[in-house]
Parts: sequence; structure tokens; C-alpha cells
Amino acid sequence: MNKTEYKERIQRFQEALQARELDGALIFQAVDLYYLSGTAQSCHLFIPAMGEPLLLAYRDTARAQAEAALNRVLPLKSFREIPVLLAEAGWRGLKRLGLEMDVISLNLFRRYQEIFPDCQWVDISQILRSQRMVKSGPELDALRYAASRHAEVFKYISSVIKPGMTELEIAAAFEGYARRLGHQGTKRFRGQEQGMIPGIVAAGANAALVSCYDLPLAGSGLTPLYPLGPSRRRWEKGEPLLIDYAGVYGDYTVDQTRIYLDAAVAPVLQKAQEVAMEIAARVAEKARPGVTAGELYDLAVTMAGRAGLGEHFMGHGRQVCYIGHGIGLELNEWPVIARGNNTVLAAGMVFALEPKFVFPGQGSAGVEDTYVVTEKGAVSLTY
Repeated sequence: MNKTEYKERIQRFQEALQARELDGALIFQAVDLYYLSGTAQSCHLFIPAMGEPLLLAYRDTARAQAEAALNRVLPLKSFREIPVLLAEAGWRGLKRLGLEMDVISLNLFRRYQEIFPDCQWVDISQILRSQRMVKSGPELDALRYAASRHAEVFKYISSVIKPGMTELEIAAAFEGYARRLGHQGTKRFRGQEQGMIPGIVAAGANAALVSCYDLPLAGSGLTPLYPLGPSRRRWEKGEPLLIDYAGVYGDYTVDQTRIYLDAAVAPVLQKAQEVAMEIAARVAEKARPGVTAGELYDLAVTMAGRAGLGEHFMGHGRQVCYIGHGIGLELNEWPVIARGNNTVLAAGMVFALEPKFVFPGQGSAGVEDTYVVTEKGAVSLTY
């Protein structure tokens, strides 16, 4: 991203701060820092409602100065120095400041309160998450690059998997290939730390296992502390194999799921796979500017019910209430394609659409691709 991109992002953010009558905002979360400054080093970024931002770098200052697209980057020796440096830069008497309250710890919030005792704090996380929903041209280019790399991984998967391999062996085979293509080896997930690995490989009944995560399925995982993803269970003939894997190449993420079936798979799973693909195609066609996210969810649920598969859609028993999620720098961005979500789609929004069916004791069926909203409907970036 060039400096013009960051300048435009900051300008839009400042306009939102002005509309809420805020003096400015302090940004600390790594992804938001990167989105607004170009670096994810340990920093506190002060963005005034008007004027030039100030990046205070705690560690590593030299690297933050080299990476940041901002003009003012200063070393920060201690937390208590934040108000001093702001005052020296001309920012005194700050009364209303924004914070990313969806991710801030109580301990950090109290420290901010201590150094700015007369300040009123306002949650600005929704401002940033809303702004990040619509991707710019350079962001879409970055997503297309990630999708092209991820396509190579899924081609490789098809060439190396075979019945008799364990889920872990399958994951190890293609994850190594993905790393050679530039996969970061992890994924960014906004919120409480969850120990999330890049994806799921689950064979047969394991693909119907749920876990502590808000997902329709999770796989077994290797231990109770990491109850997500591949295990040492073998994939046998006649079983569905699910691979749900996030591709993080460069800074941007795409999400993709493929189900591998053979002729011996249970007929209900084959039917569910066909219905899932029909749902994905119909939802993508309808996903145009002006349509709400909730309308897309309702369409998918209606189609699953008409196919006689409603009780298996997006889980079984305790079903999740979404069929897709925004994606970009983080895996779980806005908009969420969920029940009752009134977010109005706009051109440039990007989301992962994942209609899935879960059958306890048998496995899962479904598909997932990453789409960008256009005037003619949502267009898949992954393939």
C-alpha cells in the first residue's frame, strides 16, 4: 500500500471522529495499527480529529519508523510518557478520546484512564470495523493475489490426498506447500485469543464435531486445549473429507472450503453438497448493493428448508446463525451474513460465504469461497 492509501484511510476515520465530536483516538491493536499506519509494531497511534497523526513506538522504534507511512514517528520510553509527548506535539486538554473497546483489556483501559484522568472514553471500534468493510482498489488487488496463491494450494491438495492418510498427514502435506508459496502460517482473528490454527482437515464423522468455537463444525484437533482442526484419524474410502483453510498471503486473507467425496459416500451427503452449491450460487447472485446481510441469510435458510435439510444447516442441534463473514486483514471482519443483520451491502465489500450441512456420525457437506460485492452480484475471488 502506498502513502496515499493510508492518507485516505486516516481522512475517512477523522471525518467519523469529527461527526462524533471526539478530540481524537488512540489505536493500539496490531491490525488497526497496520490499517491506519502501515506498521504493526508495539505502538500507540494518536489520530486527532483534525491534523497529522502521531505514532509513538515502544518496540521496535527503528522498524516502526521504516515501515510506517506516517511522517511523525517518535520513540516511546514508558506508558506514562504518552500524554507528555502528545502535549509537546500540541495536543493538550483532550476531553473525549476514542478507544477500540471491543478488544481492549481491562488492565490497559485502566492505564489509559490513569494517564488521562479528565478524559471521557468512547468506543470507536465500530467506526473502524465499518470503514474496513469496503475494500479499496489496492486492497482488492491484495485479496486477488492471496486468492491466486490459495488456488495453487487447493490444486496441490487434490494431487496428494488419498484414503489411508491421517488428517494430520494431509494437513502437513499441503501446509508445507502453502508456506513455500508465502502463506504466513497463521491467521488474524479479532477478539479474545482462541489459539486458532489456519484451518480444518476433518474426515468422516470428525467433520461433524463441534467445539468451543462459534463454528458449524470444528474437527477433533489433537488435544483438548487445541480442539480444532486435524487429528490422527485416517480418512477412509466412502467418507467425506472436509478441508476448510484460510489463505494468508501478503497481508490479506481469503477463506475457502472444499469437500472431497467419492461414489461410495452416503446419498444424503451428496444431496447436501449439491444443495450447498445451489445456495452459494443463489446468495452470490442476490448479494448486490442495497441488499441487507440478513436478507441473504434468510434466503439460504429458506433454500435449505425447502430441500428438507433445514435441521442440518450450519450445524446440528445448536446451529450457528450466520452463513458468512467479512474478511480481509482479519478472518472475522464485517459484514456478517447473519440472521437479522441490517447491514446494507455496498460495492467493494468482501465476505466468505460458507453454506454447510452437518450430519452427526457421518460428516459434513458444503462449500466456501471468498466474494467481492459488485453491482451485478457477488463475484468469487477464490477458485
